[in-house]
Amino acid sequence: MAEHIEQAQRDSYIDVIKGIGIFSIVIGHASWDIQVGSNTIHIGAFVYLYHLAIFFFCTGYLYKDVVDDYWKFVAKKLRGLYRPFIIYSFLYMLCRNLFIDMGILQGDKYTGGMWLITFTNVLTFNSIAELLSAFWFLPVLFFAICFYAAINYLTRNFSPYFKHGGRVLCYLLIGIAGLFTVDQKYGLLYNLQISYLMVPVIALGHYFALYKEILKKIVNVFGLVISFAILVFVIESNVGIIELINFMIINKLLFYPVTLCGIWFCLCLGKVICRSSWLEKAFSIAGRMSLDIMALHFLSFKLVDYVACHVLGNTEFMNTFPHTFVRLWPVYYIVGMVIPICMKKLEERVVTNVKGKIYSLISSYDKEIN
Repeated sequence: MAEHIEQAQRDSYIDVIKGIGIFSIVIGHASWDIQVGSNTIHIGAFVYLYHLAIFFFCTGYLYKDVVDDYWKFVAKKLRGLYRPFIIYSFLYMLCRNLFIDMGILQGDKYTGGMWLITFTNVLTFNSIAELLSAFWFLPVLFFAICFYAAINYLTRNFSPYFKHGGRVLCYLLIGIAGLFTVDQKYGLLYNLQISYLMVPVIALGHYFALYKEILKKIVNVFGLVISFAILVFVIESNVGIIELINFMIINKLLFYPVTLCGIWFCLCLGKVICRSSWLEKAFSIAGRMSLDIMALHFLSFKLVDYVACHVLGNTEFMNTFPHTFVRLWPVYYIVGMVIPICMKKLEERVVTNVKGKIYSLISSYDKEIN
């Protein structure tokens, strides 16, 4: 019952923001530079300025500071992220050799020991990469929210002044630790250096939720124009890019200001999108299914490549990752979103029908017994 109430009270605006985030991930993976006449649009570098941080911000926005049992909270978060990680990883393992036979994936087939190694990696929350490359994000998100919740939990009994001041200090210190480890290219287990970086971003999301009535004054069309202009200036000035998995954060001084500007851009864009009911619904659906899109968009790209290469009669580069054709980016944008959503909807319908039949059989059996 509680789940139904939570679903009914779901914040559509935050789902739209998450929808912007996942669409930006698809854009970044489907295209890096787009040639328009004599102009080059650095679309990939642009969305990389915010496309992951916005999910941590949304996590902070939705965080409820009423954690009485920390380990119960950790178990709940682990269940929410680990279960889909396991399901998609095992499905991918089972289909991987088929993908190689189809010609859409490079590499050797799984045999003997590789099955055991991959199975062990999956069980220990380690991404198996390739068409599930984006799943490195899930353990990073899990540990980041655990760190954030631990800080809040350990300071819950402090006096108000020391509680809030101590929390902010901890957020800053762990963020500085993240900047240092990334700058030094220390690749920590589960990419924890990125989790450190994102704890202050989660905190920003939580504070935004607390003071949204005040802060919403800067979330408007004017803010959209200003934030967009700043992000474009960052890209065009060649000061650097943000690519967290490759230890690229522009530099230690600019990372958080640019990330904050990217989040501001998403918040303002979300407000504009919400003015259209059908756009709001579309992005809201994408936001709710962002994890499924993250899991399936690379496979969607390769299905396009499979069809296009066979139509053209040239399959030599069909297994190029993440996609084969540079100019098909509009198609990749669409299928990268639509196919995962359709597959998830189909899965939900099948599960609902199967459950209905099982309940019907059980009910009929009970009636026969009685």
